[in-house]
Amino acid sequence: MKKVPYGIASFEKIKEYQDYYYIDKTRYIEELENLGGQFIFFLRPRRFGKSLFLSMLESYYDIARKDQFESLFGDTYIGQNPTPLKNSFPILKLNFSGIAVNLSEKDLAFSFALKIRDNIISFYRKYSKMYNLNSDYEARYERFSNAGDILNHFIEQMYDKGVQYYMLIDEYDNFANNILIHHG
Repeated sequence: MKKVPYGIASFEKIKEYQDYYYIDKTRYIEELENLGGQFIFFLRPRRFGKSLFLSMLESYYDIARKDQFESLFGDTYIGQNPTPLKNSFPILKLNFSGIAVNLSEKDLAFSFALKIRDNIISFYRKYSKMYNLNSDYEARYERFSNAGDILNHFIEQMYDKGVQYYMLIDEYDNFANNILIHHG
């Protein structure tokens, strides 16, 4: 008997182990692309599968996972009906889980900036050779302490290099709600 993937937010893990009950929601990828929006927000209650859906989008659009397409999506709707954008982008995934929010405002801002910087550095590690990105990225991002400055620098760098990317933001809801609770 297959297990319900409660608390598992990795599309790759669910597809790889096949121990989990899985409902194919890949047809929504095509629908999202047909919306034509530049910014898409998923507003759903907690434990409603947002992180798993983002993981599916990450696997589908990630240019570094081209070789995994058949194993991950072969038996799905989108595997039989891929869009022209499949495996076309580097993915910047920002995950705001694990950021302590019961800190002082200064420490919270530092923790938030650190999380963004770490996610951007992971992006560079994964895609720097593919896109001929500078190798001094860690040192460059060390000089920024403000989250806005870090993101702006990243956006400028990608624009200058002509790199089109997907940005996926996960666990922003819990993070934002806790900031409101603790800091007003």
